[in-house]
Amino acid sequence: MRIVVSTSSSTPIYEQIKAQARASILSGETPAGQKLPSLRHLAAELRVSTITVTRAYNDLAAEGLVHGEHGRGFVVLAVDPLVAAAALEARVDEVLDELIAVARQARLPKNKIHHRLDEIWSRDD
Repeated sequence: MRIVVSTSSSTPIYEQIKAQARASILSGETPAGQKLPSLRHLAAELRVSTITVTRAYNDLAAEGLVHGEHGRGFVVLAVDPLVAAAALEARVDEVLDELIAVARQARLPKNKIHHRLDEIWSRDD
C-alpha cells in the first residue's frame, strides 16, 4: 500500500491517508489478512504525527475495513466484493462531480472533456 499526502491540500492529512488506504483495500490491492504499516512507521514515512495516522486507521476500523489487534497492529478485514464495487463506483461519481464543477468553472464544453478523458484513458492503457 502506497500513501502520498499533500500538505498544500485543503483535505486534512488523516482524510488523505484514510481515502488512499480505503481505495487500496476496496480495490483488493491490500488483501484481507494483510497488516497495514505500523502507526509509527507510516507516521515517520509521511512525516506526520502518529495521532494523525491513528485517527485515519481508527476511522477505517469504524467503517469495518480493518481491525486493530493488540500487539499486531491493524489488519485488513474481508470486504464483500459487491460492497467494494459499490464504494469504488461512488468514489468515481465523487471525482466526476468534482471534474464537472472544475470544467464548468473553466468553461470547457462537454465534448472537450470527453475528448481529453479518452486521450488520458488511452495513454494509461
